[in-house]
Amino acid sequence: MPTMNDVAKLAGVSRGTVSNYINGVKIKEESQVKIQNAINQLNYIPNTNARQLKTSRSDIVVFILPTTRTPFFGELTYEMQQALQRAEYKMILCNSNNDIQQEIEYIHMGQMQKVAGIITMSYSDLSQQHLENLPIVSIENKISKRIPCVSSDNYQGGVLAAEKLISSGAKNLLLITRTTTHTEASYGQRSRGFIDCCRKHGLECKVFWGEHHEETFYPALATYLKESGEVETVDGIFAVADQYADFAMELLTKAGRRVPKDLQIIGFDGSKMYPEQEEFISTIRQPVALMAETCVSILEELLNKEGPAPAEEIVLPVKFIPGGTSI
Repeated sequence: MPTMNDVAKLAGVSRGTVSNYINGVKIKEESQVKIQNAINQLNYIPNTNARQLKTSRSDIVVFILPTTRTPFFGELTYEMQQALQRAEYKMILCNSNNDIQQEIEYIHMGQMQKVAGIITMSYSDLSQQHLENLPIVSIENKISKRIPCVSSDNYQGGVLAAEKLISSGAKNLLLITRTTTHTEASYGQRSRGFIDCCRKHGLECKVFWGEHHEETFYPALATYLKESGEVETVDGIFAVADQYADFAMELLTKAGRRVPKDLQIIGFDGSKMYPEQEEFISTIRQPVALMAETCVSILEELLNKEGPAPAEEIVLPVKFIPGGTSI
């Protein structure tokens, strides 16, 4: 296995110059080219553990998600990895499956491995003792007063959905949502924005509020859509996630409802199965790339401790994306 000395010999520079290059210390551009060529030729792999001991900083960030099974989480994972890579960090992806014990184990792993920090989308009640001694940035849910939080404007997203449906002539509205541990995070805010806007226009919307995680949520929603007589008059639906909107549309279309002629549907997230996919479901789009960039930027502020402390909560704007399910 090639060593740093081998790189230095082939590049015609000192071992110290090679060490400086690997550790990010500025050296002559001519020497940079020689060293990188030598590294490539020898397939030399720097000892990152040694570098971390010297700099007292890891280059690894743990990213914890509740699931990776939807296009939104897939896109967020990709954009987070890209943002971290641009900032010269490596990412470890952890899927908690909405299990608080798994989240705690991942956080403890990060603490034991002395990673640079953690970015987490958690809806669990994490106690302060689990959040000690490690820079953490949360997404959507404010898990602690001292931990910065980045989120989309979920409330305004619900308002936007209601305004679009009402302005397009829908009067008998249905909200499809699901209970989460923290009702004021994401789904709760989207629902509240939608309901408040409906009431502002003098309308009361029907609500399907699932009490379970997705394994049992879909069967319950299917039963409601098939058996509830009140759904027959609904002409506008807002679902707090695109996958719920798609599921509802599939069932109601099979039951003879014409979308969007008889029934308009708006979802939330706006992530695609693949980049070239055409917009199909009208949706409220989250700024996924900006969310990732903002999280990484805040994490770097925490690590560098430069300037004022990061804001407790940063709320990013959302926008309506028309598709084939609304007029």
